[in-house]
Amino acid sequence: MSMELDVYVVDSDGDPIANARVTIFITGILKGGDVSEYTDDDGHAHIETTNDYEDSREVYIHVRDDVFGPYAIGQGSFTVEV
Repeated sequence: MSMELDVYVVDSDGDPIANARVTIFITGILKGGDVSEYTDDDGHAHIETTNDYEDSREVYIHVRDDVFGPYAIGQGSFTVEV
């Protein structure tokens, strides 16, 4: 089973940022890892993991040189400002 995460990347004015590489890093010894995707014209990156995780597992979001988090992976949808 897998999990689906949505990341929205916006600038300081709230405008979407297209073609930004978004990498999520999932913490944990078992089944941890990272997954990357690029944002579309609406600043949205849809990421599907290869594993299912408990909702409390922490995730960090990397965009450009910025790192955001930790967030609970069960939140499912995240908006970050770069």
